[in-house]
Parts: sequence; structure tokens; C-alpha cells
Amino acid sequence: MKLRFQFVITIALAGLLGVGWLWLGGAQEAAGSKEPNPRRGGAVRVLVEPLTLATDRTMVRAVGTGAALSSAALHPSVSGEVVEVLFRAEQKVKKGDVLVRLDDEHQRLAVRLAAVSLRKATRDVARIEKLAKSGHASRTSLDTARTELETARVRHAQAKAELADRAIVAPFDGVIGLTDISVGDRVGETTAIATLDERSTILVDFNLPEDYAARLRIGSTVNVRPTTRQDLRIDGIVTAMGSRIDEASRTLRIRAEIPNPEDAIRPGTSFAVEIAFAGRAYPSVPEVAVLWSRDGAYLWRAAGNRAEKVFVRLVSRDKGRILVDGDLSPGDRIVVEGVQGLRAGQTVDARAVAGVAGAGADIAGTGLRSRGGKPARKTGQ
Repeated sequence: MKLRFQFVITIALAGLLGVGWLWLGGAQEAAGSKEPNPRRGGAVRVLVEPLTLATDRTMVRAVGTGAALSSAALHPSVSGEVVEVLFRAEQKVKKGDVLVRLDDEHQRLAVRLAAVSLRKATRDVARIEKLAKSGHASRTSLDTARTELETARVRHAQAKAELADRAIVAPFDGVIGLTDISVGDRVGETTAIATLDERSTILVDFNLPEDYAARLRIGSTVNVRPTTRQDLRIDGIVTAMGSRIDEASRTLRIRAEIPNPEDAIRPGTSFAVEIAFAGRAYPSVPEVAVLWSRDGAYLWRAAGNRAEKVFVRLVSRDKGRILVDGDLSPGDRIVVEGVQGLRAGQTVDARAVAGVAGAGADIAGTGLRSRGGKPARKTGQ
């Protein structure tokens, strides 16, 4: 009886072990079907994308200062007492608008007196010319009268000019600034009346390192952003360049113009200036394709059905892609998934990645430079 009981227990344990082994084998088989690099006939399955080229762009940044297209500090040309102030700060004025009047009573009287002298001289010339035709006036008398007429004309014009100097006018269209003068103030030629700015266009001056000076041209585009307006980016046009490199800073002064139609930018504003300089075309690969070893950066290329290790030098990085320099050609199939564990010369089953972006894009470099990468070499060993 005891022997039969032990036999039954032995059979039961063997059955449980068999079921467990079958379950474990099935689980491993199911897990094996989810491996990232399944092998087909010994080949490692990888995803590849065709190699494309992109232009490396170096972004140069500088700090600029804005100025009005036209700007003037207004001063009277004569001394006198202020009798009228005809503007307010931030007012838009037109060329020729009177801004300030000085006392001008004496100048008005001088104009009237000069006008009287001019009329008399005109009558005298007419009378003497008539007498000269009949022989009752000499040639000398006629010449003298004509000289006095010309002198009267000059004095009349001079009196009118002195009267005009008693009014300070806008020399061009613009926006007038603050003033410290009031009616009754005594002003002179050194007295600052106000500033006038024509700011529909803003000039942005900045300094460019001499290494890039020769690559910039009149008409080149620059991107500027007021430091107080992070959301505002404006394309400017280079309109002027300095004639010499500054010996101390080794920079060249550059001037660009930007539109200011809404009058949102004031002269004196500081700007962040960016200029993109295009370089040469380099192979462009996803960041995930680049690996590192003690010998430097490298990537895998599917050459036929074999994996090739290609050492590269990193040029620049931008938005998930890297520009590299190495023994590569457009159209090479670059492994972008399944790179871990590959060996040189290993058989691969290469599948193309769906929806790969085309070539020809520009990449603005981040300044990434690899000092550890070796010159590209093909390693199939």
C-alpha cells in the first residue's frame, strides 16, 4: 500500500514538471518573437535610411544698437525770448512746421523798412531810365540807381531771413521729443530745444568679427530681435559697412535697416543680431545613428548585406540630426535602428525607414566640434 502511494506521488510530480516546462518554453518562444533584432537565417534585421546632404550654417551673434533713420537736436540759430511753444512731446510733425517762436517785433519792423527802401529804389531806377532815354540823365546816374536797387533787394532779403530765424521749424518729418523750455525763457544758440527723430525705419549698428567681414555684402539679410521683445524677430538688410577693421576689437562696424511701421521700436534700443553664414554640404544623419568608441565617433553602413563601420568627424548638430564628415556618399544606407551589438562584416537584413525626410536642408550648427574623431576610414574587418 505504501509503495503504491509513493508511485502515485512520483507520477503526479512528473506531470507537474512537464506542464511547467511546456509553459515556460511557450513563454520564451512568445518573448523571442518580440526581440528588436530578429535573425533570419543568421542575418540581423536593421532599419536604414538613405544618406542625404545638408549645408552647414555658422550662426554669428552680435549685440546692436538702434538709431533713427534721421535724427536732429534742435537749437535756435539766434538769441531771443520764447513767445510760443507749438508742440508737445511725442507729437508727429511735418517738415516746415513751426515748433517755437521767439520775439520778433524788431525783425518785423526791419522787414517793413527794407520793403520801403526797395520800393523807392525801384521807382528811382524807372525814373532815371526814362530820363536817360531822352538825354536828361547821365549813364553814371543810371548805374548808381541800379546799384542802389540791388542793394535794397539784398537788404530786404536779409531782413526777411532774420525774421525767419525767429521761428524754429522741423527740418524733416518725425516725432518730437521732450523739451525743457517754456514761454518767457531766454534762449541762445547753445540751448537745446528738443530732439526730432524720423523712426519709420530704424538703423541697427553692430560689430562683426573680422573673420566674417569678407563674407558679408551690402544687401545681405540679418535677423534682429529687440532685447526687450523676445517675441519680435525682424529681418534687416545690410545698408552700410565700415571702411576699416577696428584694431582693438578686430571687428568691422556694420549697419542694417529694419522697418518700424507701427513705431514700436525707439532709437537707442539694444538688439540681439544673428547672421547665418552658409558653409559646405556634409552628410546628415540622425543622432541615434552615431556611436562612440575609444577611437572616436562612428556609424554603421549597410553595404549590400554586410555591416560596415565608418568613422566620422562631427561637424554640427541641430534638431535631432548631426552633420558628419567621413567616407560616405549620398544614397549610402545608414543604420538608424538595431545599431547596438553589430559587428563589422556581420550579415544584416536591411529594411528602409518609412517617411524619411529628403536631402537639401540647411542645418544651423550649434558650434559642435569633435576633437576625438579620427579621419574617416572603412572597417569591414
